[in-house]
Amino acid sequence: MRRRRRLVRRLSAAGLVLGTVGALLAGCGSPARVPAAVARCPLTWLPAPGGVVPRRAALAVKIGNDPAARPQSGLSGADIVIEEPIEGAMTRLIALYQCHQAAEVGPVRSTRWTDTRILGQFGRAGFAFAGGTTPEEDMVRSSPLVDLSVNAVPGAYHRIAGRRAPENLYTSTAALWADVPGRAPPQPVFRYGRPLLTGTPVTAATLAFSSSFAVQWRWDPGRRTWIRWVGGRIDRGADGHALQAANVVIEDVATFPGIVEDALGSRGVNSVTTGHGEATVLTRGHATAGTWSRGSVDEPARLTAAGGRPLVLAPGVTWIELLPVGGVVAGSLALEHA
Repeated sequence: MRRRRRLVRRLSAAGLVLGTVGALLAGCGSPARVPAAVARCPLTWLPAPGGVVPRRAALAVKIGNDPAARPQSGLSGADIVIEEPIEGAMTRLIALYQCHQAAEVGPVRSTRWTDTRILGQFGRAGFAFAGGTTPEEDMVRSSPLVDLSVNAVPGAYHRIAGRRAPENLYTSTAALWADVPGRAPPQPVFRYGRPLLTGTPVTAATLAFSSSFAVQWRWDPGRRTWIRWVGGRIDRGADGHALQAANVVIEDVATFPGIVEDALGSRGVNSVTTGHGEATVLTRGHATAGTWSRGSVDEPARLTAAGGRPLVLAPGVTWIELLPVGGVVAGSLALEHA
């Protein structure tokens, strides 16, 4: 499948009320008749719980993803999850919450250079993490993000039994939101609506982040969702639920060596998330090739298909996969066609 496309059109930001859905579906045909004032969660575009969007900022939590960290807690309740490559040929996750809460989230791990850059698009979000190197912690403190690290708000964290440090540090969204000033919800970072299924029907997509770690997303037509697999098994959270997504946005990113992260001398993997690159969007059993473009760290990536058509996502949970294609790590994407 040829994946290279040229970006020729800029996406606009979406509003928080479904009355703006006509603008959100521009280029996607006439929208269906819908109620004019249905409140929508900004990060999923699903109807808000109780019909009201919570007046609170987005909340981001850095979560481990090495074998000792699994199964993680809280991922099933996230609105958006970001997966990024790190040292050791592994990845870590950032779970973002706004409309829903999670009573247990973790294990919480340390920040990396990429975090402040990818999270800038969510406004003055709270960012929970378990420390980090001095330069990387300084990046958080000098960014618009609200520092909710274990060093800044230790009372929001606890250690659980049955796991060894550093995989035993946990928190909750309620404890963290108590320390986030301001009540402005973030703006949507994607266009939502009824996607035109002009891409290729696929049954699975395998993302190799390195020679030793890969993730697979398999389309479940019965449940109409993408199911996440790791190591040949369904990836489940600590609650036993399979991790799943309505959309998987795969952004090819260049990488370069970061600073030394541990006593073994391992250097971090810094992902470049501004500029532009190729993208593949998985939604409703189809894969559509296109491009992503992001002018600065405080704006979302604009997803565009061939011919300049904006890529529209289905309402629901989205995983953003930062797939390394050059530099420190060379990843790859393989699609299984239906």
